[in-house]
Amino acid sequence: MAEEVHNPTRNIPRATIWTVPVGYLQGLMFILAIFFTVPDIASLLEFEQPIAQVFLQVMGSRSGGFGLWFILFGVCLFCSIPINVSTSRATWSFARDKAIPFHRIVSRINSSFFGDVPVAALILSLTIQALLGLIYLGSTTAFNSFVGIGLISLESSYAMPISLLLLNRRKDVYGAPFSLGRWGTALNAIALLWILLQIVLLSMPSTLPVKADTMNYASVIFVAFASISALYYVIRGRSQFKGPPGADQSDEKDSSDSASTVSVARA
Repeated sequence: MAEEVHNPTRNIPRATIWTVPVGYLQGLMFILAIFFTVPDIASLLEFEQPIAQVFLQVMGSRSGGFGLWFILFGVCLFCSIPINVSTSRATWSFARDKAIPFHRIVSRINSSFFGDVPVAALILSLTIQALLGLIYLGSTTAFNSFVGIGLISLESSYAMPISLLLLNRRKDVYGAPFSLGRWGTALNAIALLWILLQIVLLSMPSTLPVKADTMNYASVIFVAFASISALYYVIRGRSQFKGPPGADQSDEKDSSDSASTVSVARA
């Protein structure tokens, strides 16, 4: 995604930092609204969908509760559109860089009325989401495990570059356009410890005593996926995966495009 951002080495860190206070304020307003309006918290524990019961208690009628639930459904529906767009874009990028199986098919671009669209990558991402939805219909335990594996994998993807920076004493980011200065090492260490804590918490079961239907299998699935990914990299990935275009290449392209524009304007 950074390939489509102008000056990504500076703008991407800024956008990442701003997501924290913005998300905090939005979540705080939502949580405070629930705390000050829910009359009976104990009754919520008896329902599989507590938020629906919250709407029912606040509005005092099923029609009012359904109205709030419908608004929430609409928000989720509109949020799913950019999520699918970004997911298919990331999937196409991995396929373009030959980082996933069947990359020749997934990396194809189809021209349509809407422009150049990675249809194969979009279909692949939507199919995986649909399969996860079917898993939820069969077993909530299995579905929650896959949700946990998504978060663990995301955190692990953050932990690896941070660990490499600390091991290399941050030499790779020396003189970067966006620099944390003397606080960089300390902040990287704190972030890594926080990520490790999250991975442990996400791997723990939610209830005690632990039974087969309440066990958190996220750690097991994570090890399985990590093993498959490592095996694929050893067999094919290391010989064909070259990595995405560097930020310097994108910046050079922007500079050359700007220079060309200026030349044309002068002519």
